[in-house]
Amino acid sequence: MLFWVYSLRYLGQRRSGSVVAREGLLGELVMAPYEAGWHGRQVHLAQLFKPGTAVEMLPSIIEARVAGVRRSLLITGMEQVTTGRKSIERYRQTWLCAHERIAPIEWAARPAPRRAQNYTGFDPADDDIAF
Repeated sequence: MLFWVYSLRYLGQRRSGSVVAREGLLGELVMAPYEAGWHGRQVHLAQLFKPGTAVEMLPSIIEARVAGVRRSLLITGMEQVTTGRKSIERYRQTWLCAHERIAPIEWAARPAPRRAQNYTGFDPADDDIAF
């Protein structure tokens, strides 16, 4: 199925919304069962292919799971990146997958942190007294 896929992390670190919005890729999203590890544990593998070909557009996500479904799918898991002839690095990865391209103005800002119920309104960062 064709989706616009936005990679929300680079080497495990969150990327800003303005960068992510410019780098959406249109491709064929496939999620399939995959045997991982020595014992053949069943997990899901998420892959993005160039439409009509078998060429991968992004590194695959192993242990993929759908974390949210709203206007788009949110897929999380571990990305494996080959760093040398025999070495592989694993990083957390999240893809936002939508049927239509998401305009940069529609990207939501990072939500404000939740405050405890007994929040008094005083922020220690606003205090003029240095401790």
